Amino acid sequence: MKQSVNERRTGSAASPAAPSREVAPEGTAPEFSGGTVQCAEPPFEASLRDLAEVLEPRGVQFGMPDGPGWADCAFLTGPAGVAEALARVGDTHGASPEVAASYLANWYSANVAAPAIACFVLLHRVPALTPATMSLRVLDGGWFDQTAFHRPAMTVLADDPIAGGATAGDGMNARIGVVGDVAALRGRLVEEVLAHLQPFVEELRGRVRLGLPALWGAVAAQCARAFLLTERATGDPHLGRVEADAFFSRATPTIRARPRWHEFVHHGRRYTGIRRGSCCLAYRLGDDYCTSCPFTGDQDREERLRAWIDTQGNGGLAV
Repeated sequence: MKQSVNERRTGSAASPAAPSREVAPEGTAPEFSGGTVQCAEPPFEASLRDLAEVLEPRGVQFGMPDGPGWADCAFLTGPAGVAEALARVGDTHGASPEVAASYLANWYSANVAAPAIACFVLLHRVPALTPATMSLRVLDGGWFDQTAFHRPAMTVLADDPIAGGATAGDGMNARIGVVGDVAALRGRLVEEVLAHLQPFVEELRGRVRLGLPALWGAVAAQCARAFLLTERATGDPHLGRVEADAFFSRATPTIRARPRWHEFVHHGRRYTGIRRGSCCLAYRLGDDYCTSCPFTGDQDREERLRAWIDTQGNGGLAV
C-alpha cells in the first residue's frame, strides 16, 4: 500500500521517499513527540505540544533559524528558488518536470499552510505568512521538514490575551493585529495563504506543463489534510472538516480542485479521508496509487485508507 506525496514513507514507490528528519542543530528547538517547535515569546508556550502533534513529521520554529539547509521563502518562491527546487526534486527522484512540480507544490504548500491552519484551529491566531519573514529547511531530496517564522507577527481575536495594546487594522508594521470575530480571522487566514502561495504557483505554472487546477489542487489537498490533522490535538473528528469547508468557501475561485471528503467506519470508529480534486502524479514514479487518488474507485481507496490507518497504531487518522 502506498501513501501519497503527503507523507514521508521510506520505501514507497508511489512517492519519493523523503529522508528521515535531520537532527536540528543543538539548542534550536525543544523536542516533543512528533514535530519540533521552538518558541521565541511566551504567548506560544501553552500550545506548543498541540502544534507539534498536529504538524508531525514536520516542525515549526519561531525566531531566526540557524544551521544548514535553511532558505527564506522570498527566495524559494522566486524564479531562482523555484528553478533550483525543481532541479533538486527531478534529479533526486528521476521525476519529469511536471511530476517534480507536483511534488514541489505539495511539499512547499504543506509547510506554509499547515502551521497557519494549526494555529488558527487550535489557538484562534493567524501568523503572518510574508515570504520575507519566513524560512523553510530543505533536505537533500527536496522535502521540507521545518518552517521558521522569523518574528511572531500575527492576527488575533480581541479577547486574546496578547491583543492588549494592539489596534485593529494598524498596518503592515504591526506585530499583532486584531479582528472582531472568527469569520474575520478565517478571512485573514485565507488572505495570508493566498498572498504567499499565489506567486509560487504562478512561477511553477510558467515552467511546466501543468494547469492551475493541478497546481492549486495540490495546495487544496495539503490545506484539507492540515485541517483534518488538527483532530490529533482536539480529538474532535468533525471540527477540522467544518473549518476546512468554511476555508475553501472563502478561498474560491483561486484555490480550485478542492478534495472531497471520504467518510467511512473502521474498527467501530468514524474516519474522514480525502479524494483529491487533481492528481498528484505520484503513480508516475511507481506502479501503485496513493490513498487520496482521484482515479481509483471509492472501495479501492477505502481499502488503502484502512491499511494506512492500521500502520499508525492507536490514534491513527485517514490522512
